[in-house]
Amino acid sequence: MKKILSVFMAIALISTLLTACSKKAADENVTTDTNTTTASATSAPEATQAPVATEAVAQSPLPDKLDNPNITILWHTSEDQYKANLEANPNTFDAVWSVKEAFEQKYGGTVNVIAVGWGDQKDTLVKKVNAGEAVDLAQANDQNFPVYPAKKLVQDISQYVDVNDTFWNPGVTKAFSFGGTVYAAGVDAIPVVIYYNKTLFDNFGVKVPMDYYKEGNWTWDTFREAALAMTGDSDGDSVTDTFGFGWWDSAYVQFLATDGITNMAYKEDGSIGSNYSLPQATETMTFLQNAFVKDKFIDASQTGDYFINLFKSGKLAMTCEYGFNGFGAYASDYEIGWAPLPKGPSGQINQGGGGMSGWCIPVTSTNGAGAAAFMRMSAEMLKEFNNSQLLSKYGQEDIDLMNTLAENIQFAPIGIDGYWDANATIYQGLINGTPVSSFLTTADEQITKGAKTTLEQ
Repeated sequence: MKKILSVFMAIALISTLLTACSKKAADENVTTDTNTTTASATSAPEATQAPVATEAVAQSPLPDKLDNPNITILWHTSEDQYKANLEANPNTFDAVWSVKEAFEQKYGGTVNVIAVGWGDQKDTLVKKVNAGEAVDLAQANDQNFPVYPAKKLVQDISQYVDVNDTFWNPGVTKAFSFGGTVYAAGVDAIPVVIYYNKTLFDNFGVKVPMDYYKEGNWTWDTFREAALAMTGDSDGDSVTDTFGFGWWDSAYVQFLATDGITNMAYKEDGSIGSNYSLPQATETMTFLQNAFVKDKFIDASQTGDYFINLFKSGKLAMTCEYGFNGFGAYASDYEIGWAPLPKGPSGQINQGGGGMSGWCIPVTSTNGAGAAAFMRMSAEMLKEFNNSQLLSKYGQEDIDLMNTLAENIQFAPIGIDGYWDANATIYQGLINGTPVSSFLTTADEQITKGAKTTLEQ
């Protein structure tokens, strides 16, 4: 079987997120109870919606036995929540709870799970490390990186796993590297893609995004053409009520990615800032501001998760979602299709945003070998789960394309103070027509200040 991808929703996507996420969660990336970092508009249990799998695991390097089979894991889902998720959807996989019993049976010992809320993982690990308390395994996601390595809370993961092993997703190791050192490994990556109302496109006589993509002509220009053609007054009351595109107010992050950059930047010297001074940032914000203010194919009067019902009601032509989750999130009476994000003028084909998640080993771990074995077993079980669930449902062609997109995710963690202040600055600048250079300068200052404050805490 060809590689299929395995994606989580890093903030609690798989089993934790059963309904629409909040605006912040949606962009912060949710983790399925597998492990990914991404947030979904309305995510069904992460397990069933995970993007792709990979070929069956062969010649597993799992050790036959462990000198110390006892490990402690910091995780975002409690056992009670996991059981509730299973009851709601028996076809659910959790990267910890679905693995715990198998690990204990193979090695003996006990897997102790410290369950906290999704947003409490970072503060909990900080407190435990500062108190010298043992934690062997923790999740790496966009909200705790680069804080974990910058504050020396986690170890070089290459001491315990071969990060060059093709089993691990290289995009994950790249995303969670800091100062030239790899601090996390995993198999989870889920790209953000365009979802469109195919029925609406057909009714308007407009070419669908996937046709543009297959022609090699799915760009910002053709995206704009399609969005404009799908925007208008459907009931003759002189009020625009059908729009070409809509998503969270942080959708600009995805368009930055299609133009080849991320919003956040952290370098090998340990400095953290933004990419808002780069030409691609100006290029992206100008395009989106025109979409709001001049072309008006995005409704500037709406915010939050308005786009979900708008799409389902047949009044929104295109939106976004993580991986295959859109088929559940936007299920309605209309035929739905998907396509990669459109290529920006400075970007590359198949390049875009998405979510990632991995495993890291805290500096207070007393059993790195046991932690590494659990990482591997969890990842193998996830891949096997995805292989069995996704191929028949979506087909090899779509899975292969989703995998390709997953390999080209432009991902940058956002776990610093001031991030959401900068997000608000940018969004208000986009919809109000503020000079792009002005609000980007302010956002850059907010990111820089927030990063400094975060690392000094």
